Amino acid sequence: MTTTPWHERAAALEIDGRAFIGGERVHARSGARFDCISPVDGRKLAEVARCDLADVDAAVAAARAAFEDRRWAAKAPAERKRVLIRFADLMLEHRDELALLE
Repeated sequence: MTTTPWHERAAALEIDGRAFIGGERVHARSGARFDCISPVDGRKLAEVARCDLADVDAAVAAARAAFEDRRWAAKAPAERKRVLIRFADLMLEHRDELALLE
């Protein structure tokens, strides 16, 4: 991939800037956002949720609940394997996009 297509493809990416809390994409509770700016050319890459302490507390509470209810640990090993293989497949399928985000 040459530099020009790389920049064009990176510019075309649609980035969801919401936070991921409790298995859902959510806006910051305050509604605040900030622009994520490319260090390469100064253009706006995405508008991202500006999470604060309330959002962090919500994320920690959701993670604690998931841990305590054993939603992952209670799955059979074969099911966990299936989920992880699917995750790996998705990463391979979207490797170019992931590389552009890096």
